[in-house]
Amino acid sequence: MRRIAILAEGSFGPLSAKTAVGVLRYGADPVVAVIDSASAGKTVDAVLGGSGAVGAGVPVVASVEEALSYDPDTLVIGIAPIGGRLPDAWRPGILRALAAKLNVISGLHHFLGDDPELAAAAKASGATIWDVRRPPAELAQRIREGAPHRAGSHTVYFCGSDCDVGKMTVAFEVTREAQRRGLSAGFAATGQTGIMISGEGIPVDRFISDFVSGGVEGMTLDFANRYDWVFVEGQGSLIHPAYSAVTLGLLHGCAPDLLILCHQAGREAIYSYPDVRIPPLTRVRQIYEEAAGWLKPAPVVAVALNTYGMPDEDARAVIARTEREMGLPTTDPVRYGAGPLVEALLARSDLHA
Repeated sequence: MRRIAILAEGSFGPLSAKTAVGVLRYGADPVVAVIDSASAGKTVDAVLGGSGAVGAGVPVVASVEEALSYDPDTLVIGIAPIGGRLPDAWRPGILRALAAKLNVISGLHHFLGDDPELAAAAKASGATIWDVRRPPAELAQRIREGAPHRAGSHTVYFCGSDCDVGKMTVAFEVTREAQRRGLSAGFAATGQTGIMISGEGIPVDRFISDFVSGGVEGMTLDFANRYDWVFVEGQGSLIHPAYSAVTLGLLHGCAPDLLILCHQAGREAIYSYPDVRIPPLTRVRQIYEEAAGWLKPAPVVAVALNTYGMPDEDARAVIARTEREMGLPTTDPVRYGAGPLVEALLARSDLHA
């Protein structure tokens, strides 16, 4: 078991620190401190507010030096700056962690293990650096083959209306519920946070574009050989002006049998692109089903809404309204459980038995 300190300097919050929150909520290893000078002196649950009991009692401290007093053995980079670069202000803290023999886990596009100064510091102390976004060699240049999945397996892709709407969270919640019911189910991570938590998967946004669908196919085939239900973490959105290519490569690479549509209630435009409006969810559903169907039919069978920050009455109302409009089972799996989503999958699994 690792003892983790999470670096989230200047951006620790429910949406701005997605990696940190994911590790806190779903990671098996204890988090002993979160580093963010802006929230120092508080506890994690106090900062995250509506995230429930996530990080209850875990202290937020001002520096790596202060975090060392809680005896961590691992430093996790818990936020992803735009472009995945290493901010200059973080370098002294990471060097201090390495000098203290903490192993460092990073999901940045800037590979810390290739940084001469950081690599030398790790070598000197005997610490390790895990660059989670480094593609596995066996899949990094794999071309999609159109290979069939194992008979009896079911692949589910979690598609989204935008980035940061909860696709990874929904996939984790559905995986847990399926396993609780005794189903053979595996979470196939496609982003740095999911890989950190589950210990396997591929960093799809780091693949050369020609090899995205092939790498995803290779990962999915492996999971389908091990599990009856393969839950593939979604990335981006087909309507995202920057990341749509990643999403399409994922969709075609995993060749899903079924889709679950994820959306943040109340979000009307693509985050950071206010002029790019999110179409009605009925249209978003059509877009995904059309794109998947170019290679293989895959219906949307349920909707997962992120109602973070909404009063319970409002959350239940928007869920009920969405269910009526979409004609599909709808819930917020974090607040109300993933049961309706798993039931929807089981009800349609005969389509691909």
